Amino acid sequence: MTEHHPLTQPATVRVDSPGLLSFSRQAIIAMVIAAVVGGLGAVGGASLYTNGMQRVMLAYLVAVAFVLSISLGSLFFLLIQHLMRAKWAVLVRRPAEVFAMNTVTVALLALPIAAFAFAGEHSIYPWARGGESAANAHWQAAALGHDHGHEDPAEPHLYPHQTFDELTARKTAWLNPTLFVIRLALYFAVWIGISAFYFYHSRRQDAAGGVADTLQMEKWSAPALIALGVTLTFAAFDLLMSLDPHWYSTIYGVYFFAGCAVGGFAAVLLSWLVLSRLGLTPARLSDEHFRDLGRLLFAFVFFWAYIAFSQYMLLWYANVPETTRWLTVRGASLAEGYRNTWGWLLLLLLFGHFLIPFLGFMSRHVKGRRAAMIFWTIWLLALHYLDLLWLVMPEFRPHLTFGLPEVGTLILVGGLYVMGASFFATRTALIPIGDPRLEASLAMIDAY
Repeated sequence: MTEHHPLTQPATVRVDSPGLLSFSRQAIIAMVIAAVVGGLGAVGGASLYTNGMQRVMLAYLVAVAFVLSISLGSLFFLLIQHLMRAKWAVLVRRPAEVFAMNTVTVALLALPIAAFAFAGEHSIYPWARGGESAANAHWQAAALGHDHGHEDPAEPHLYPHQTFDELTARKTAWLNPTLFVIRLALYFAVWIGISAFYFYHSRRQDAAGGVADTLQMEKWSAPALIALGVTLTFAAFDLLMSLDPHWYSTIYGVYFFAGCAVGGFAAVLLSWLVLSRLGLTPARLSDEHFRDLGRLLFAFVFFWAYIAFSQYMLLWYANVPETTRWLTVRGASLAEGYRNTWGWLLLLLLFGHFLIPFLGFMSRHVKGRRAAMIFWTIWLLALHYLDLLWLVMPEFRPHLTFGLPEVGTLILVGGLYVMGASFFATRTALIPIGDPRLEASLAMIDAY
């Protein structure tokens, strides 16, 4: 213990029990059934649509990116609390540890994405297709909206990246299946390593007490944040941005990070709101705890909007065809011959992901109303998913696409993700009862 770490071990902890969660057999069966139904829906979607397998693979990528963003956003929340030595967050920290540790489940869910890179001519990644072929030409026709006999006003030059061309070939030193899988494994190794380190020390402190584990977690929080930032950025480039190897944006990683923060903070807050409403929390959290979580979520809703507008403004102001094409495909143009129905989703993101929630829970009184914040957290998680859908699915076709493949893959991946989170949640207390700052966090209950 040093002067810079004025920690004291509380003599007593004012909680009735550590709050161990358990799930009934019926709840577990319901999770399994949901995952199976989602998987069957995804398979059915692949058989119902022309080029349906590629659509299902892209929808699966969206779903995996969604649950990954929740885990990475939760890990970010966990690290900044240790970096800032935040006393208030001790009571609400454990769900973030569980979601962060659930990157293990996401790693397993990402295995099919690694396989997508080796699908050759049928891969969702143009850089993995390796050359011109009849299948490649069919993919481009589907992307242009010519399947089912429907003509689309989009010009063919808007999708030059859908076939393996000379420009794509120049980037194969980085964008190739082998290195893609190696990098993906490295990213998950870093994320799982950091999450396991904090999960292990936090649980060990519950049993042993003392301040040694807290000091270790604080010590490594800054290097872990740097590692998280670097790997998250490159993962966004590899998993999402490389769907169009002709296009790049240096702010893309920050955009994905902002979405991760919104998704992670919303999931942490929603979990505590639901547990509190069900009476499963071992200590009553004050309204100020929920307001603090709400303020963090509100701040990153605004940050997401700032980054989204910055990317749009810089690309559009430069007016370079190679970069504005990416926005045009996603409905950001009203010029004749360039309009498409993805513009409706873009408008929904503008209002639903920013303006409406920005005004909706700006007030501290709304942040203190738990029923209202349950609504807003679910709302933002839904809009965050649609944001990822907007990033990915326009690469499939210029028509707004949402149906059985998207719903089925989301239920499948979401069901398995919840099962994984449930596994980790039942192996630790809901509150870190050995943390030396727990008494200070509990004191907030009496102060408000």
